[in-house]
Amino acid sequence: MSTRPLAVLIVATALAGCGTPARPIAPPATTGPASGAGGSAPLVLRVAELDGFSPLVTSGGGRTVYRFDRDSNNPPASRCKSACLTMWEPVLAPDGFQVEGSIEPAMIGTVTRPGGAKQLTLDGWPMYHFRDDVKLGQTAGHGAGNVWFAIAPRGGRAEQAAAPAKPGTSGRPQVLRVASLVRFSPIVVNGTGRTVYRYDRDRTNPPKSACAAECLERWEPVLAPDGVQIDTTLDASLVGVITRPGGAQQLTLDSRPLYYFRADRKLGQTAGHGVGDDWFAVSPDGSRAKRV
Repeated sequence: MSTRPLAVLIVATALAGCGTPARPIAPPATTGPASGAGGSAPLVLRVAELDGFSPLVTSGGGRTVYRFDRDSNNPPASRCKSACLTMWEPVLAPDGFQVEGSIEPAMIGTVTRPGGAKQLTLDGWPMYHFRDDVKLGQTAGHGAGNVWFAIAPRGGRAEQAAAPAKPGTSGRPQVLRVASLVRFSPIVVNGTGRTVYRYDRDRTNPPKSACAAECLERWEPVLAPDGVQIDTTLDASLVGVITRPGGAQQLTLDSRPLYYFRADRKLGQTAGHGVGDDWFAVSPDGSRAKRV
């Protein structure tokens, strides 16, 4: 197993892809006013790039956000009521909100629902989650009835993107960013909110993965065949890459190989944290994340 500088991977990707380098993501988050007194963490809205889609808006845990074409955005008004609400969940922010990436805070507003709840709007369009979106990065509601669509960062419809250029790759760089989950110190996740882990039995000097054979049935290396985008909340100098048997490029953070837990299927899940007292969600500096 060998190592090589991450820059080589990024440059090669830019040349092999569309001819343009990966775009930077998420400047520092902007916080909106709190509308309640619950004391919980504010709702986060950020931009995600999912396979097969143009950039779209997700909540902090990676859950896709939608717009309803039968609503009005001038003035903002929701027409999703009664039976509609059994499938579509208004995006509420009783404890305020944060925006990240290319979402302009000035484009976020609210509309008052029957009963007084404040539903967030983007460019005047009320925003929703689809109740059947239970897996990371799922977009099951896009195109429903030809009136429901994942929402783009400026309030329009997200669009189906072109097919990947190469078999076996997405054509998009891997994304690493920081998320704040309830009862956890900040942890590293990918672009769709999937928790990233470290394995204490791995070697760090030089970096080497000890997860092979049966281990890989439960743990999935974080690969970057199309390069990587690193959120401004992470120190890019800590991110590297190792070559796994077979040639796959696995990302490292502070020389620790990174993994996903295959049993993490729901948004924001951290089922792998503490497994065998060897596996832990990883902090932005590469150390173990902690429960708080």
